Amino acid sequence: MFFIGIFGVQNKTEKIHTKTAVICPVCEVYGRYEIVKSYAYFHIFFIPVWRWNKRYFIQTHCCSRICELSQGLGEQIEAGESIEIEKEHILCSDSPRIRICPKCSARTEPSYQYCPHCGTRLDF
Repeated sequence: MFFIGIFGVQNKTEKIHTKTAVICPVCEVYGRYEIVKSYAYFHIFFIPVWRWNKRYFIQTHCCSRICELSQGLGEQIEAGESIEIEKEHILCSDSPRIRICPKCSARTEPSYQYCPHCGTRLDF
């Protein structure tokens, strides 16, 4: 945050939609995800005046990934349209931060091929 007297620049993140009981577009496991909007804004007397750098993300709960959505698709979802998100709509980094076992929900390292708690093969 950059703040000078009565005006400043800040970043903000808002949850705009939660989708439950769906197949995750990242790991293809039954779960839920949230659509999140992130942007920077200029404010005077803590009232937002100008926004820029608007970006949309999908945050999955089954595989703990955060992937970027296209601008147009994010705006459609924010407007209230019901859209199914597919793998083609998202941009993810190649390495996941953490893996979650689909059978026992244990958190594992990204390099593990099998869950150390129940032995289930981690295919994603």
